[in-house]
Amino acid sequence: MKVAWLMPNLHITGGARVAVELSDRMVERGHDFSLLIPTGRYRLPYKLSAKVIECGKPVKNPLIAVLSGMTSMMQKVPEVDVIIGCMPPYALLAGKIARKRGIPAVNYVLNDDVHFFDDKSFIRSELLLKAYRSIARRAIKSVTVFVNSHWTAVRCVSEGGGRPFAIVPHGFNPDVFFPVKDGKSRTGMSDLPGIKNSVRLITVGRHIRWKGFNDLVDALNLIDRNKYSFELIVVSQDELDISKADFNITLNKPDNDRELADLYRSGEIFIHSSWFEGFGMPPLEAQACGLAVISTDCGGIREFLRDKENALIVSPREPRTLAWAIMKLICDVGYRNKIADRGLEDSVEFTWDKVADRFEDALERLKG
Repeated sequence: MKVAWLMPNLHITGGARVAVELSDRMVERGHDFSLLIPTGRYRLPYKLSAKVIECGKPVKNPLIAVLSGMTSMMQKVPEVDVIIGCMPPYALLAGKIARKRGIPAVNYVLNDDVHFFDDKSFIRSELLLKAYRSIARRAIKSVTVFVNSHWTAVRCVSEGGGRPFAIVPHGFNPDVFFPVKDGKSRTGMSDLPGIKNSVRLITVGRHIRWKGFNDLVDALNLIDRNKYSFELIVVSQDELDISKADFNITLNKPDNDRELADLYRSGEIFIHSSWFEGFGMPPLEAQACGLAVISTDCGGIREFLRDKENALIVSPREPRTLAWAIMKLICDVGYRNKIADRGLEDSVEFTWDKVADRFEDALERLKG
């Protein structure tokens, strides 16, 4: 099968990671995949198996870049059996090209596309937001939809879209994300010089408001460090404002997945604080590395997290509730290890190879 996948970028973030992981595995299975992006938007630190086609002139502004390569993209899409669009403008473009060629098109929806920018971290103009929401609603109504979770499916239907054709979740690479193998015990004792009985907390920080990093800072500020000793390790590619934190924070910018996995394995508890999330790869990757996970009830995480079984789940945007969950897992080592062990067992259902099986099946059914 030949497939073209239209993307806004190939950066290290979630949406691009999904396209890369699935495309590479499909190429391994004998399919022909091409990833089309605006010129200059390729920043992944490794070479892909799928073909990468850059379109248009390079533009620095990310929002303008989304639109700048679309005319060139129409001309550069090769002869394929299916066209996939990720992000509403590209989904509509995929549909337009597909109709002209008489082939199927897919809008692979990875989050609440209609309300994705409502927190105004990127788009601050209400006029532009209304225009974007209109485009997003049109995309989920006019193009065949794949989604990454049941939550995303419900969001699409609630905004006027039909029932999605397939649910294709996200995954992790078990060759990279795996637990500590040297028998290290999880007792809450830190190996950091000068820190005793301190639990290392891990999170992924973004400057986007709905990712909830400020809520986590507020929660940790509420905790009495004399009773609950911790250090926070923040994984981020963004420049974060940590001035409000009254506790130790270490910022890390891993260059690749192996460095990211090493950071996960250095901790005991992973905290995910988003307001909403189509799936949520970081908590899944952390589970696969053997960490106990605390997450907000942000939507797509319900595909793989179950409260009080393999994670603690709390309401979004409630720092006090989040602080309670953190204190619970800091002080109760046995419960923390039980949660972590169950999460590790459950995570194996979401390897990229298993996800690729579902993706391949959905494409074959769509092609007919």
